[in-house]
Amino acid sequence: MLRQIILSTVLVATATLFADRTIPATPAELTARVELAFANADVEIAEIIAVPNEQRTFNNTIGALDDMMARLDGDANLMAFMAYVHSDASIREAAQGAEQLWSDWSIDLGTNVDLYNAVKTYADTNPELTGEQARMLKHTMRDYRRSGMSLSIEDREQLKTIQKELGTLTIEFDTNIREDKTIVPIPVGELTGVPQDVIDGLEVIDGNYQVTLDYPTFGPVLDYCSVSESRRKVRFAYSKRAGLENVLLLERIIKLRDEVSDLLGYATTADYETELKMSKNAATVADFYNKLRPVVRKKAEKDWAELVEAKRKDLNDPTVEFFPYDFIYYYEKIKNDKFSVDSQKVQEYLPLQNVMDGLFEITQNLYGIEYREVTMIAEERGTPLWHDDVRLFEVWDTNSGKQLGEFYIDLHPRDNKYSHAAQWGLVQHKIWADGTEQLPIAALV
Repeated sequence: MLRQIILSTVLVATATLFADRTIPATPAELTARVELAFANADVEIAEIIAVPNEQRTFNNTIGALDDMMARLDGDANLMAFMAYVHSDASIREAAQGAEQLWSDWSIDLGTNVDLYNAVKTYADTNPELTGEQARMLKHTMRDYRRSGMSLSIEDREQLKTIQKELGTLTIEFDTNIREDKTIVPIPVGELTGVPQDVIDGLEVIDGNYQVTLDYPTFGPVLDYCSVSESRRKVRFAYSKRAGLENVLLLERIIKLRDEVSDLLGYATTADYETELKMSKNAATVADFYNKLRPVVRKKAEKDWAELVEAKRKDLNDPTVEFFPYDFIYYYEKIKNDKFSVDSQKVQEYLPLQNVMDGLFEITQNLYGIEYREVTMIAEERGTPLWHDDVRLFEVWDTNSGKQLGEFYIDLHPRDNKYSHAAQWGLVQHKIWADGTEQLPIAALV
């Protein structure tokens, strides 16, 4: 009886937390919410394990496992996501801790012997499943194999240790790049060709522009700067973000990935990774590339020759070499000279809001949907935003009048924010056993 009371209390907390999309005000709040989410998940796992083997069904075993993961995603995803977008360093650090906790917890979940035995006991009954249920069971057993559950206890523990270290190193690698603050000093007058609005946004210290490596600054320098040395400096600095520290991390990551594939009996790391892809194995990928290369090589060589010739003509030097930092600049130059297409002029006709309006109109007509912006009422509807730049939209089906989901848009660069284009799934779509529907939520960054 006491156990049921405890379980009921925890699940009520889960239901409340599950609906909570508020942004944590403090690191302690973020950590507490994440820890509660995993505590709730652990209770649900214990419930699955406790089901008597003779009473196992899809719903109380595989379905319950899927329910647990859907609840956990809804509870913890937004918290971990803050590591990539929040302006407060202490919140980002706490979110990074949440990401590490999730990584370790997921590895423990995949090697939970009692849970594995529960799932395998059900799978061994050869249940007559079809459609998504059959696929879910098949993929669950595949994932257990990839987690090392068919290995000896000693090898399984070794694999678990390796995978946890990999998770830690991968998070550290990404964090180092995200928080890199490299500034490239470029003398005033040596950013010729770069759009004036970009130059106007740069700080000048001791006669040097302070060029940052966020894409809205880095990109236009490579695209339009006619000074080769300036392009070289910026391109090399961008390539070396996080420096030697990340080189050492990457070397260790590669070594550990090899150890994982070896322990699991895969020929290569590529075979392990591609098993989950359409290609299924490394040989299929290699065969595809071997067939593709001769098809594209002839055109590629012609394009390369045109790029090299454009640089030599531009610099009046028939022997000058062509470097990676030249590619985009001369691509833009050829496009302008040959086809009278000036990307900077085109850009003037494509301000951000016009692009969004056009994209929304096209996709609304194509898919029969409607976007409704709710940014201005985000706070009062219980979905506050993590920064003033963020916008929030609902997606509705125009035929049924049913809401399909929501998405955040966070487009502008800022210090310590994720610096490239990406999409995060924050809440997955889910239809619960009682028929209620959890709508998907995503973020475009």
